[in-house]
Amino acid sequence: MVDGRAEIVVIGAGPAGVAAALAAKRTQPARRVLLLAEEDRDPYEKPPLSKSVLMGMAEPESKPIADGGALAAAGVTFVRGARAVGIDRGRREVHLLEQPPVAYDALILATGARVRVLPVLPQDMAGVHYLRTAADALLLREALRRSDRPADVVVVGAGLIGLEAAAAAAGSAITVLEAGSSAMARVCSADLARMIVDRHARAGARFRFGTTIVAASPSKEGTSLRLSDGDVLEAGLVIVGIGAKPDIDLAVAAGLPVGDGILVDEQCRTADPAIFAAGDVAQFRTRWCADPTRLENWRHALDQGNVAGTNAAGGETAYEGVPSFWSDQHDLMIQGAGWPDGLALPCLRRTLGDNRVIEFHLRDGRVRYAVAIGAAREINITRRLIERQILVSPQALADPAVPLQGLLKP
Repeated sequence: MVDGRAEIVVIGAGPAGVAAALAAKRTQPARRVLLLAEEDRDPYEKPPLSKSVLMGMAEPESKPIADGGALAAAGVTFVRGARAVGIDRGRREVHLLEQPPVAYDALILATGARVRVLPVLPQDMAGVHYLRTAADALLLREALRRSDRPADVVVVGAGLIGLEAAAAAAGSAITVLEAGSSAMARVCSADLARMIVDRHARAGARFRFGTTIVAASPSKEGTSLRLSDGDVLEAGLVIVGIGAKPDIDLAVAAGLPVGDGILVDEQCRTADPAIFAAGDVAQFRTRWCADPTRLENWRHALDQGNVAGTNAAGGETAYEGVPSFWSDQHDLMIQGAGWPDGLALPCLRRTLGDNRVIEFHLRDGRVRYAVAIGAAREINITRRLIERQILVSPQALADPAVPLQGLLKP
């Protein structure tokens, strides 16, 4: 039960919310910081849900962001199962479902994102699974385990989540449907994507690009899917991974300006100086991008949450972080760092060995983004090249005989 008043209230207990709460408490230890989680569990990491949790190698609670004890030790008041249903900006109150309102001096919205849903495959349709929360992952894991034979699994979407789910479902007959012409188009070139697709194909997955679902209905096998090319697939299980959309409902109802997310400045402030936003839900400004942008990214959420929490407690910090991501698919470790800008940048490749490669995207002679397979050390060095915006030689970047470490020296 939430009681009394909190000077700083954080809605959402993902990485951005937890980081914001901890940063606010570090900045102003004497102020009461309240962290509200809609789910009735301790804050947990979401990246493992489509990887180790789905494969049965871990449980959601085994990958915590911070448990209740750690938050209490830091001085943060943490409340599970607290669903915010409204914000009264005039009275500076957060309204909660079936609980008294909470007053605030500063409010941080870290409500994250929700799955994008295909109208032809609603979330309550039997045999259809979306993956966003711990409950989603556990339900899908159980469905995969229940199969007494390799079921026909159809994965909709060849992005990070879709391909991680496809790897976790290995052993089944898997078909991946992708509306675009390439896998992982938001994070890597078509050439690099082909390496990833080939690895899935060796594990038995079939890919159909330029294909969408136009109708779906229950069938004896599970779900009958009619495709845009006229074919019909029978699926024992359908996994939909077509991205996410920011959870902006509270902000919209409160009259805050939104675009593709809650609009904030470099310091994570909304149009209301008492309200901040961070993480997947925020559309923000940064020196790295000419236009406001939004990211769904673990490291970005932590870094931006830290900025929002610091500033909600009276700081004046600008968000200038360099985001990064990682993905496990079969035996491939895929990592990226920087700002892809829709990948509309010149690309260079450095081949390091079998299934080991790093791809650099440059602007004005400087690395802006990089993505790699099996090259953790190289990505870490490249991240520093991006942060420092060091002018580099394209020939040196592409030559595996030239140590990347040496390029850090201006």
